[in-house]
Amino acid sequence: MTEEGSLKNQLQRLRAHIEYKVGACGEAWKEAALYELKAISGKDALRSADMQRLFADIAAGRVNTVLCTALDRISRSVSDFLRFFEVLNEYGVEFVCLKQNYDTTSPQGKLFITIMMALAQFEREQTSERTRDATAARAERGLWNGGRLVGYDLDADRKGYLVPNEGEVILVNFALDTYLETGSIKLTTDTLNARGYRTKAYTSRREKCHAGVAFTTSSVQYLLKNPAYVAQKEINKSTKVRAKGEYRLVDAVWPAIVTREKFDAVQRLMRANGQSNHNGSAPVRHTYTLSGGILHCGRCGGPMEGRSGTGRLGVKYFYYACRNKECSLKVTASEVEDAVLSRLSALAQEDGMLAAIVAETNRRRSKELPSLQAQLRSLQRKLASIRTSADKVLAEWSAMDAREGRTFLNERLGELAQQREQLEQAVAEAEGAVLRAQSDVVQTETVREALANIGAVYGQLRPAERKELMQLVLRRVEVNERQIVLEIYGGACTSPAQAPSIASNKSVSRSVAPNWLPGQDSNLQPIG
Repeated sequence: MTEEGSLKNQLQRLRAHIEYKVGACGEAWKEAALYELKAISGKDALRSADMQRLFADIAAGRVNTVLCTALDRISRSVSDFLRFFEVLNEYGVEFVCLKQNYDTTSPQGKLFITIMMALAQFEREQTSERTRDATAARAERGLWNGGRLVGYDLDADRKGYLVPNEGEVILVNFALDTYLETGSIKLTTDTLNARGYRTKAYTSRREKCHAGVAFTTSSVQYLLKNPAYVAQKEINKSTKVRAKGEYRLVDAVWPAIVTREKFDAVQRLMRANGQSNHNGSAPVRHTYTLSGGILHCGRCGGPMEGRSGTGRLGVKYFYYACRNKECSLKVTASEVEDAVLSRLSALAQEDGMLAAIVAETNRRRSKELPSLQAQLRSLQRKLASIRTSADKVLAEWSAMDAREGRTFLNERLGELAQQREQLEQAVAEAEGAVLRAQSDVVQTETVREALANIGAVYGQLRPAERKELMQLVLRRVEVNERQIVLEIYGGACTSPAQAPSIASNKSVSRSVAPNWLPGQDSNLQPIG
């Protein structure tokens, strides 16, 4: 309670009322206990610790009258206030309000209280809406809407502005540099804590000091992803609003403390690590791009898997081995992968092969078009049905007076709205698929260019992406001591920046003799 705060003033008025009842009216009033709702909003008052203590005292018979200064001091929620009255009525406890004179025993008094509480709740919601609108307007102007941010302090002279904190600027940049080096949020967190760095210390409005604490993975992740460090403000960043595509960034009014290049590099690494489930900054010795059911043994037809070993000279080597224990076939990983990639590039010069790939790809697309169109029509019919049902429910709602019935219809409208949203999204996706099937006709030159550039594409991809490329292009690869047989899908990749577009399951087989020494691994040691 502050020296001259509102709580002290309220307490003085309440005790003056008790003295009046005792002295002027001759009633035996006595203060049983004091229940203070310090820093508690009216909408949460009934769930506070002191209010729970009041309910316990009422149940124990220690309180027979509840005295307050104003109705909204108890609660600003109609439903909560009515539940409060139910407790009072259950135990025969009277209620006295100094600002408003209420008779809680009569139906008229209860009705009047309900109306007043509804008005109080309306006022709270209006205030909340005005605050929300003001906050959104400030965000659009690039102003800070409050809260503490490591790396900055609040500008004492200009509300909504931030000024860099020199010591914390070093912390923020060290965190980003550490993540770029380690590629791990956990390692970054451990490093920050080991160096003695802590979260931002601050003093609250009530002059209470809060010391910084050790970083957690969630606080470090928030730091690494926060665009405020490059002088940008997030608009509509909640998950629900993001799903609607309304999220965006605006220029902030405070200066950046991290370079754009460093921040973008961190975001790229975090996205890549999230997609591949692999630490992109850690060295990768070898990724078996032909594993996962692509590479098969030319002797027994069984699948081959990637393995590694250490030679007599202590050199690490990587190879594919047949899973069949009775078959001893092994081939050097890098050499068979290079041979497959080289053969795919050479197909760009074979006109007959290109013509077969293009014809099969376009045939499959034209074959899929009717089914895509039928799926689209079915979704559109379902969407129309949902809209019709919603119109009927709205008509019933308008004609109904009973509150209970309207509550049921509101729930039904909510369900229909959710179904409509899902169907609208499905219709949009189906329309896109139909449009692509109608307009995307693969040309021979497109496929020729894609195969000719597959080496360049492969060289620019990360290891996990290389494996995905092989899975999109290759249906099956068989290898033995003398040859490699490739079965490829139809499709095209138009540039190094684009992913392959695969549209056919029909395969064509080609064979090529290996360019490694048969029967030897990369360390020139005998294999099967």
